[in-house]
Amino acid sequence: MKELKSLPLGESNFKTIMENNMYFIDKSMLIKDILSAGRVILITRPRRFGKTLNMSMLEHFFSMKENSENLFKDLKIWNEKKIIEKYLNNYPVIFISFKGLKKKKYEDMKNGIRELISKLYTKYVYLLNTDKITQWDKKRIIGILDKTAEDAVFEDGIKNLTEYLYIYHGKKVILLIDEYDTPIQQSYLNGYYDELIDFIGNILGNALKDNEYLEKAVLTGITRVAKESIFTGVNNLQISTVLSRLFNDKFGMTKEELHEALKYYGMEYEEEKIIEWYNGFNFGGFEIYNPYSIMNLIFEKEIKNYWINTSGNKLIKDLIAKGSAEIKSKIYDLIEGETVTTTINENLVYGDLNVNVEESVWTLFLFTGYLTWIDKIGEGNSAEYRLKITNKEALDFFKKTVVNILEDSGFKYKTLLKDLIEENYEEFKENFKELVENTISYFDVSGKEPERFYHGLILGLSVGLQKEYIIKSNRESGYGRADLILIPKKRSNPGIIFEFKKYYKKDGDLKSSAEKGMKQIEEKNYEAEIKSYGIEKIIKVAIAFDKKEIEIVIK
Repeated sequence: MKELKSLPLGESNFKTIMENNMYFIDKSMLIKDILSAGRVILITRPRRFGKTLNMSMLEHFFSMKENSENLFKDLKIWNEKKIIEKYLNNYPVIFISFKGLKKKKYEDMKNGIRELISKLYTKYVYLLNTDKITQWDKKRIIGILDKTAEDAVFEDGIKNLTEYLYIYHGKKVILLIDEYDTPIQQSYLNGYYDELIDFIGNILGNALKDNEYLEKAVLTGITRVAKESIFTGVNNLQISTVLSRLFNDKFGMTKEELHEALKYYGMEYEEEKIIEWYNGFNFGGFEIYNPYSIMNLIFEKEIKNYWINTSGNKLIKDLIAKGSAEIKSKIYDLIEGETVTTTINENLVYGDLNVNVEESVWTLFLFTGYLTWIDKIGEGNSAEYRLKITNKEALDFFKKTVVNILEDSGFKYKTLLKDLIEENYEEFKENFKELVENTISYFDVSGKEPERFYHGLILGLSVGLQKEYIIKSNRESGYGRADLILIPKKRSNPGIIFEFKKYYKKDGDLKSSAEKGMKQIEEKNYEAEIKSYGIEKIIKVAIAFDKKEIEIVIK
């Protein structure tokens, strides 16, 4: 029996994978695409889609420091003889990754960036031993190496290095910057965004704008960060996002590559279930799978959540927790399999996340992979995209996140609903009112549809009961169904009906509004749907509210 290649779990160094004959999804034609694209290229994709590995591949292909023929001779790019002759190992390369820069304080982040640039310079200490570099430039190099240089010198550090390498080698430089937006996202999360953006914006902007020493610059990240002057004024900038056709099959696994990998490892019998769990990513109209999940699945031989368990979910969780009632409500809709239609701002600005909140939230969810786009209506900036939860992995994340947010408020969702199921009605009323008090700061309940907050809150509580209950949500009137019903999967458990009523003065007092809601439940016979499942015991709950003041009637 033939020995199978080992899986490159956690390995993002192209040379290591090739030299150790690990399983490699051949993306080498990305090299040809890069060469025919713009002078400065920005590629944004979700986490764990092979960005770092592809950048490592580009480094080993272009770098004149090595002979990489043995790494590429069995790959698709080897058939492109003109490219091999002209570009293979023929350029000075700068490769810097910001992936590991995750600091909670501004000074620590700034020092981390200075350290990273200093470490980068250690690869080129030979510049100190040539007469081609002036003494003044050598002093700057030494200042960066020993980290005594002023911030302004570090801000020019990458740009100056391209110039030094051009002077020494007589060739323009290939610049590769991996996960360029990690420090920017971290600064937003930890409250020092305004302090950091000028520093890192100058480092990147100086290297990219009007830099005559660049042959090509390729940057990867999760989002395109705009308005921070990083890309403003960059000539011949080409951008590839999840909405673009450019490079759409070069990051992640295509369906053909998935089939090939499963067949190689003898797991094609699981393909249908694997597609259900891990498909759904749409990169420029191309069906793509997450290679991280697929490789771990092949290794563990178990279908479960791999990708969502990786780090980097804090921003998404914060946005869900702090989202308006409208956003929160739509998230519950998505959990139920519905879609959201929205414009997408490809020029995402972390500093503006609290300004145009809804568009920014959906844009970030899309770019980070938690949502995917189904189709597009219209063109240009006014185009609208229909979004859904990407797959079962992402759905699992959304369900757990909703529950975690509620639990972070000091409540266990099952305990609260258990009070209702066990007919501890006074405890339910008291605890639900307290939950509203604790959670209200997250949401806007003074808008046009404040009932969405309460509907969403109950629906969020119910998400954790999906193993025990069928959850049916309905906000539209005229369908003869309550706002929310829970149908037990065991006939011994009670069914539950929820109706939400906004308070109006004409109703009298708040309790009268709640009683009006109960009357609606009974007059419209909402319980018929539950009884059709053979359930006899039904608990009816009418919740009336005036902003954060509530009254609950239970029968």
